Amino acid sequence: MATHGAPIPQLIRRTIDSRRTTSDADTAEASSAGFAADDVYRSLSRWLGADGCHALFSRARTDALESHPSLGALTLRPGVSPYLAGVEEGALKHSDTAMAQAIESMLVGTTDLLGRLVGSDMARNLIERSVSHSQQVGVASPKGARKSEP
Repeated sequence: MATHGAPIPQLIRRTIDSRRTTSDADTAEASSAGFAADDVYRSLSRWLGADGCHALFSRARTDALESHPSLGALTLRPGVSPYLAGVEEGALKHSDTAMAQAIESMLVGTTDLLGRLVGSDMARNLIERSVSHSQQVGVASPKGARKSEP
């Protein structure tokens, strides 16, 4: 764990909360987590490349799969937007809360793995930048879709 800033789980929770929509859809919580994961993937890909970032997400997904079987409903798609496919379908099959918690766990794992590579402080900084950047360019629409980056 890093010596500065919020603990990783709190940082990931803030990242997900920044993508909340006002939607009353049955999959709103999981969709917010999926949007956050897409933002983190896109942001980290700038620093690690699409393949490096995908490797982190894939490992984190595999590590979290036993405690969060709903992750099996997701497909990780490097270089494609959205990066996570199957979020809504998985939420409907496993429950919105279960899918949201699974994605959150995967994001915490991704950040922990990144911290092992570049140090916890740098990993935290990169995640915080993804939150800040997504708030500037990726505002959710009423339907939950995001605007494209310029």
